[in-house]
Amino acid sequence: MKKILLIILFITGSLLSFAEEIIIYGPSSAKWIGKTFGPIFKEKTDVDINYIAIDGIVSRMTLEKKNPKPDIIVGLTALQIEFLKKIEIITKYKPKNADNIKSENFILDKEFYGTSFDYGLLAINYNKKIIENSPKTLDELGKLEKKLLVENPNLSSTGEEALLWSIALYDKNWKDFWNKIKPVIYSSEPGWSEAFAKFTTEEAPMMIGYATSNLFFTEDPSQAKFDSFLLSEGAFMYLEGVSLVNKPEIKDGAKLFMEYILTEEFQGLVSTKNYMFPVTDIVLPDSFKSIPTTDNVIKLSDNQIQDLIKNLDKYKNELVEILKK
Repeated sequence: MKKILLIILFITGSLLSFAEEIIIYGPSSAKWIGKTFGPIFKEKTDVDINYIAIDGIVSRMTLEKKNPKPDIIVGLTALQIEFLKKIEIITKYKPKNADNIKSENFILDKEFYGTSFDYGLLAINYNKKIIENSPKTLDELGKLEKKLLVENPNLSSTGEEALLWSIALYDKNWKDFWNKIKPVIYSSEPGWSEAFAKFTTEEAPMMIGYATSNLFFTEDPSQAKFDSFLLSEGAFMYLEGVSLVNKPEIKDGAKLFMEYILTEEFQGLVSTKNYMFPVTDIVLPDSFKSIPTTDNVIKLSDNQIQDLIKNLDKYKNELVEILKK
């Protein structure tokens, strides 16, 4: 009897050891991929998701280059994908359902080293009780004195995105963007959270943030005085993508995950859990009607991305100096 029991335990243990698990690295904001989507993915594919929140993904993957732990990386920008592509950390993979992406404007990488799964727009969040008529242009914004909170590009992803917005708009003359709005800047904060705290306690009536912040403003009656606006020069669109890690043996479960990110089920969670716009045509919650949108969106060009690979740190430091003056 003991022998039979040992054999059963051995066989059961062997089967469990072969149950597939994929490791996903990504930002803290996307923990829902493990918590909410993980059980759905497990039920449909019998593959477990182990989601690990990582800050500073490019530097982390550079350290892991010889022995990368994750099978998938989520939340990557076009610039980060280019960095990781150059050090051969990620590999090409075009999902079979890539045609679900609603237009070429939402293609993150033409070679599909990364596949987009959501997007957002950088915006100016403002207090409607203090700023009755929102500015329409950068020039109009710059005429308002000491009212705008910005974020440090060396410490904040929002601050970096604002820098990229200025580069996408003005290219080599990106400093003109900041010189125009310099009079309106109240302070430079370490990050979005610090800026949002000062904004919501009315220390300053405007901050560089996100158009999707309106989802919070409309849900909470105490924040009804807040709104967001976009500038006529163009709203910066930031796409977030998913990449397959370049490993000697790529798990079937990792490839399946790449297919599932463009399904209606996953894209629906993007809007309700990630508070971002999906890249496929799905019906959005009514709350999304409160978000300002525009057809005049701008992204970094291929040439700008290549330039930023060499000069991003330099540009960040130069912007920090501008903000100090």
